[in-house]
Amino acid sequence: MNDTPLTTATEESAADDSASFRRLHPLSIILKSVAAIGQNLIAMGVLYFSVFDQNIVYAGLAALALLAFIIGINALIWSRFTYHVGPKEIRIKSGLLSRNNRSIPFDRIQDVSLEQKLVSRILGLATVKLETGAGGSEDGKLDALALADAETLRDTVRDYKSGVARSAAGQTESDIPETAERTPIFVMDNRRIFIAGLFNFSFVLLAILAAIAQNLDFLLPDEFFNPWYWVEQLSEQDVVNGLSFSAQVAGAIGALVSLIAVGSGSGIIRTFIREYGFCLDRVDRGQPGFRRRRGLFTLTDMIMPIHRVQAAILRTGPIRQRFGWYHLKFQSLASDGSGESDHSAAPCAQMAEVDMILAETKIANVSPDLIFKRVDPALWWRDAVILAVILAVVSFGLGATIHSGFYALILLTLPIIAVMFLNWRHHQYTLTPTQLFVRAGWWRRKLTIVPVRKIQTVDISQSPLDHPLELATITVGIAGGSPIAPLRINAIPITSATALRAKLV
Repeated sequence: MNDTPLTTATEESAADDSASFRRLHPLSIILKSVAAIGQNLIAMGVLYFSVFDQNIVYAGLAALALLAFIIGINALIWSRFTYHVGPKEIRIKSGLLSRNNRSIPFDRIQDVSLEQKLVSRILGLATVKLETGAGGSEDGKLDALALADAETLRDTVRDYKSGVARSAAGQTESDIPETAERTPIFVMDNRRIFIAGLFNFSFVLLAILAAIAQNLDFLLPDEFFNPWYWVEQLSEQDVVNGLSFSAQVAGAIGALVSLIAVGSGSGIIRTFIREYGFCLDRVDRGQPGFRRRRGLFTLTDMIMPIHRVQAAILRTGPIRQRFGWYHLKFQSLASDGSGESDHSAAPCAQMAEVDMILAETKIANVSPDLIFKRVDPALWWRDAVILAVILAVVSFGLGATIHSGFYALILLTLPIIAVMFLNWRHHQYTLTPTQLFVRAGWWRRKLTIVPVRKIQTVDISQSPLDHPLELATITVGIAGGSPIAPLRINAIPITSATALRAKLV
C-alpha cells in the first residue's frame, strides 16, 4: 500500500498560486535599515553622552548590536512580504506573526503613484503606492521595486482601467508605444523655483534647530530656553545699556531683518527640495489625467485623473499678483501623498499658463466681464467692534494693575481692523450657469472655482450675531474637500443665501 498522500487539485492550484508570488527587491532591506538607523542617530548620541558617559567602546558595541538587530528584523519582514500581480487584481501577503492576505482589485484602484527617495534613485528602485479610498491615504504599498517593474505595474493598472486587454492582443509592455504622453504643459526651471520660494516664507529651519536643541538640552545652559533669563542678561550688559536709543532701535530692526532673512531662506530651501524638476504632463494612456514629477531628494511621480478633479484653487498675494505670479491647485478625490490637502499643479505660473492647464479640465477661469458680489460689511465692522472692546478691557486692566506700558496694546486694534477691512473687500462671490466663484483673503488671496455639477451639499447657518442682522453663512460641500477649512461664503443676507442655495442644488 502506497503511503504517499494524494495531492488534490485545490492544493496544486494553491501551490502554483504561491509560486507566482514575488518578493520585493533585496535592497529594500538596506533601504529600510538605513532609514531606521537615521531615525535612531539622535538617540545614540544622547546615550553616548549620558548612559555610556562618552565611552566610545560601549557606545560602539551598542551601535553594532542595534545595527544587527535592525538588519535582522528588516530581513525577516522582507522574507515574509510577497505580492502577486494578476490579470485583474494585486494580492499582497505580509506579517510576521499575524499573516495578512490582501486582495486589491484593479477596479477599486483609483490612483497609482511612484516615489523615489535619494538612495532609491541611486539604486534604481521605486515605491509604488496604491490608493482606493475617496481621498484617503494609500491602501497598498510596494516598497522598493525595480524602477522598470514599478512603471510596468503602474501602466498595467492604467491600461486595465481604460479597457486595454494586452493578453488578448498578445502585446507586451515594450510593444505598446508611449505616444499617449504629450509634451509637458508646464515646467519650472530653477529661476521659477527661486521665485516661488520667495513667497513661501517659513520658519521650518528655526523649528528644526529648536527640535535638535531640545533633544540635546543637556549640553546647553540650564536657562537656555527661558526668555526672561536672556532679558535679564542683556539688561545687565553695560555695552547694551551704553548704547543710544537710536542704536538700540537699529539693533532691534537688525534682529527683525535677520529673522525675515532666515524665514525667506528657509522658504527658498524648502521650495527647492519639494519642487525641483517640477514637470506637469497630460497623459491619455489609461484614464486621462495629469502626471506630475517633482522633488530633489525624494522624486514623486503621480497621476491625477482629470475626472476626479472637483475644483480649481488659485492662490496669490498682493505682491505676487503685482508681478503676475499665481499658484494653481486642484481639489481632487485622489490623495496627494506629499501631505498637501490639494494637488499642486503649477506652483509659480503666469495667468496664460494657468488658463492652459484649466482648459484641460474644462474649468473656465475668471473672464474680464464677470461681476463679483461683495458680502455684507458687517463681516468686518462687527468683529472690529468686538476686538476693540476686548483689547480696551485687557490693555486698561493690565495697564492699571501691572505696568503702564500695557496701555499700548490698544494700538494693535488699528492694524488688525485694517486687515479685517481688506479681507472683507476681497471676500466676493459670483455664480455662472456652470460654475461658482468664491474669493477670500487679502494677504493670502484665494480664488476657488467649483463646477456646479461637482457640488455635493449646500448648508446655510446663522450664528447668534447673524440673526439680528438677518445674515447667514453658506458652506459648500465638495467631495475631497477639507472638513477643517471648507468653502464658505460669509455674511450674506439670508434671502440671498436661500436663493443661491436653490441655484446650486
